[in-house]
Amino acid sequence: MTDLFNKEHRVLLIAENEDVKDLVNNLKTSQKNVSSLAYYNLDGRYGMLTEDGELIEKPLNCHSPSEGTVKVIRETNSNEVFIKAPVSYPTLVDIMLRLNGDRVKFLFSPDAYKRCTGHIGKTNGWILPAIDLKTGNISPFCRITKRCVDILLSICAMIAFLPLFIIIPILIKLSSRGPVFYRQIRCGHNGRPFKIYKFRSMVPDAEKLLPKIIDFNILKEPVFKLKNDPRVTWIGKILRKTSLDELPQLFNVIKGDLSLVGPRPEEIALVERYNSYFRKRLKVKPGITGLQQITCRGSTSLKERMKYDLKYIREHSLLLDIKILLKTIGVVFLQKRAT
Repeated sequence: MTDLFNKEHRVLLIAENEDVKDLVNNLKTSQKNVSSLAYYNLDGRYGMLTEDGELIEKPLNCHSPSEGTVKVIRETNSNEVFIKAPVSYPTLVDIMLRLNGDRVKFLFSPDAYKRCTGHIGKTNGWILPAIDLKTGNISPFCRITKRCVDILLSICAMIAFLPLFIIIPILIKLSSRGPVFYRQIRCGHNGRPFKIYKFRSMVPDAEKLLPKIIDFNILKEPVFKLKNDPRVTWIGKILRKTSLDELPQLFNVIKGDLSLVGPRPEEIALVERYNSYFRKRLKVKPGITGLQQITCRGSTSLKERMKYDLKYIREHSLLLDIKILLKTIGVVFLQKRAT
C-alpha cells in the first residue's frame, strides 16, 4: 500500500472518548510512519500523543465543532483527519469552508461516513479501514472513467475553441480596462473552496459594487439573479447570453476542481446561508453544466434548482452525463432562458 500524501502521516482523530485509546493503539502498532497524532472529541478538548506514548490533553477555546476541528488541524499541522465520531454533513461543510482549501485528506470509519453522507462507502488502503471522502461511494471504474472523459473532452473543446480564446480577450480589453479573466472563490465538492475562472463580463471591481445593488440579508433564499445588471459590459452581455464567458472553466475541469457535468458551484457567501437541505447539493463534484442548467436555466428559485440537482445526485451515471452534455449544446444555441 502506498502513502496517501507522503511518507509522514500527521493524523488527527475525531472520535468520542471511549474510542480514542483503541484508535491510538491501532495507529501506534501500524506499519505506517505516523509522525504525529492528535485527537479531538468535538466537545472543546483535544490531546496530543507525546514521544513517550502518553496522551496529553490541552484546552481549546472554540464556539462550534467545526471551528474547533479547524483550530486543531492547524495547530497540529495535520494532513489527514480520520473521523469516527458522528459528524453531520452541514458541520463537515462548515469545516471545509473554514479550511479555505487547505490540503487536508478526510477519511471516515464506515459507520461515520454513512451517518454523515447517507451513503455506504467503499473502504480503501489507509492505516485503518477507512473511506476517503473525496472518492466516497463512487466505484473506481466510474470515477476514473468520468475523470478521463472530463480531461479528454476538455482538451478537445479547448482546441476547437482556440480562435475564441484569442478573439474574446481582445474584445474584453476593448470594452473596458481590467484583466481578461475573472477569478472568484466558489464552493466545491463537500464544501471545499476553489478558485473558478471565467472571461470577465463585468466592469473591474464588480464585487465591490454588489453590496450597493443587492443586500444578501433580505434575500428570501440564498440565491439571486440580477436582470439588467449595470456592472455588465457590452461584450459581457454577449458572452453571458452565449455562455462563452464560462469557456475558461475548462481549465478548472483539467485541474480537477470541476467536472463537465454536475451542480453549479455557488459563491461562498450564499453557501454559508444554505440550510442542511440545500447543502446536500454539495455531495458531488460541481460542473460546468448539469441537469438543472438544461431544465430550468435562469431560474431564481433555489428549491426548483435543488429538485434537479438532487435528481442528478441520485441517478448520476456516465450515460446521463453524455445526455446532459448533448442537451446543453442545444440549450446554449437556442439561448433558452439565458440571462
